[in-house]
Amino acid sequence: MKLAIELVDVGKTFQGQNQRDFRAIDQLNLQIRDGEFFSLLGPSGCGKTTILRMIAGFESPTVGEVFIHGEAMGDRPPFHRPVNTVFQNYALFPHLTVAQNVAFGLEMEGVPQTHIRSRVGDALALVKLNGLENRHPRQLSGGQQQRVALARALVKQPEVLLFDEPLGALDLKLRKAMQLELKAMQQQVGITFVYVTHDQEEALTMSDRIAVLSEGKVLQVGTPTEIYEEPSCRFVADFIGESNFLIGQVIEQANGGLVVLVDGELTLSVPYEPELPVGKVITLVIRPEKVTIHPQAHHDPLALQGTIRDVVYLGTDTRFVVQLTSKSTLIIRRQNLHPGKLDTFTLGEAVKIRVAPNSMRVLPEGSLGPETASGVLNLP
Repeated sequence: MKLAIELVDVGKTFQGQNQRDFRAIDQLNLQIRDGEFFSLLGPSGCGKTTILRMIAGFESPTVGEVFIHGEAMGDRPPFHRPVNTVFQNYALFPHLTVAQNVAFGLEMEGVPQTHIRSRVGDALALVKLNGLENRHPRQLSGGQQQRVALARALVKQPEVLLFDEPLGALDLKLRKAMQLELKAMQQQVGITFVYVTHDQEEALTMSDRIAVLSEGKVLQVGTPTEIYEEPSCRFVADFIGESNFLIGQVIEQANGGLVVLVDGELTLSVPYEPELPVGKVITLVIRPEKVTIHPQAHHDPLALQGTIRDVVYLGTDTRFVVQLTSKSTLIIRRQNLHPGKLDTFTLGEAVKIRVAPNSMRVLPEGSLGPETASGVLNLP
């Protein structure tokens, strides 16, 4: 496996107010493969932009080393690194045309004009800005300006392209369209993309792999499917998409599964390996779309009893909050498959719900990760 970027025991400490040190990155080890679309995902202040700036050379690690294609970067400045960066602020020269903005870096390097014209034309074609070469930034939309910034980065043919939340200033529809275009473009040019974002959907849409960060540490690295379906800790499960959390105790283990008592009221059977001791406290993670909801008359020996506490119509689906025990609720997302025919469940109605055993993820105590303020359950 060829690596584009490797961070080895990297840490970064800033001096804060009152001369107190702030540790932004804590002994990080990370490998990014050559030619992949890799996203650094996490909430504001988790350290993802600091990592990107250390790769780019705008910041130096306090400890550790950054390698790009096996070569230690040390204190090498940004303009001597085989990378280029696209920022959220496009930083285009307002007095230069589109073509002149894209050509600027090549001119500073002394590339012959004949080569510049050819490379600028190729870069503008790649970002679909043919015919706009002579316009100025003020004559472009936000999306077009972002494309110019991208072309300016691509034209220098870097080994690695870094993105610091570049789509944050765009409206929702344009941002979603640009996500798909960026992914297609990365596959076309084959350059390693390292992308910083706090938008979970954005990371899931574009990435080959994702690193989820919190408080300067990487909690999990994996494909979008692995991150969503198999979160390593509670923070990842809560930050990526929407999750339900049930806290329970193991009361029995048999036939490759657990029998879990939730809130002292509800018994659930959950497939799980390896063996856990009786009395072990665990967290069950359940995605809302993996729970089905049925009328009270529904006959299913494995269905659970619940009561509707909230109903919100979201267009593509309906979001239900169901009281499961005296202490815990479950959020359920049900797709609206039939136009004009909505679910008739009402507030206070008794219902049956079905949670497939293999859709519950078990997190043993100690793997919960940093607590968040967005939990959807009233935990004991």
